[in-house]
Amino acid sequence: MRTPGIERSVEIAAPVDEVFAFHLDTRNAARIAPRGQRVVGVDGVFPVTAGGVVVMRMRHPPLPLTITWRVRIEIVEPPHRIVDVAERSPFAAWRHEHIFQPLGPGRTLMTDRVTYRLPGGPVGRVAGRLIVRPLLARAFAGRHRRTREVLEGRG
Repeated sequence: MRTPGIERSVEIAAPVDEVFAFHLDTRNAARIAPRGQRVVGVDGVFPVTAGGVVVMRMRHPPLPLTITWRVRIEIVEPPHRIVDVAERSPFAAWRHEHIFQPLGPGRTLMTDRVTYRLPGGPVGRVAGRLIVRPLLARAFAGRHRRTREVLEGRG
C-alpha cells in the first residue's frame, strides 16, 4: 500500500541560510501556526540537531483537547534539508521533510513534503482521503503564508 502524502512549496524573499535557521528553532511553530491551531508548548534543544527530540503540544479550538506530538529529528543537512519523524502523534506514521533551495540572492524556495499513515485500516484510509488530506493541505498553505510574512518582515 502506498503511503499518502502532500507536497507544497512557497517562494520567500529571504536568504536560504535565514530560512533554514528559522526552521532549526521549532519554537517558531507557534509563530507560523495556521488559523485554528494554537501551539501551547514546545520542548527540546534549539537549534535542533540530528537525533534530537522535540515535544510539541497543540490545541485546535473549540476542542478542549491538547494533542502532544513527539518528533525525532532524523536529518539535518545545512542549509538544504531537515527531516523529522513522529514517534508520538495522532498518525500511525508521519515523516516531514523540509527542503530549502536558493533561488538567487535573497530568495528561497521552501518545500514541505509529508508522508503519513492514519490508524484505523480501511476506515483511516477513507478518512485520510476525504478529511485529513484537505485539512493538511490547508494547514500547510497557512503555515507557508505565515512563514513568508514573518521572514519577509510583514508579520
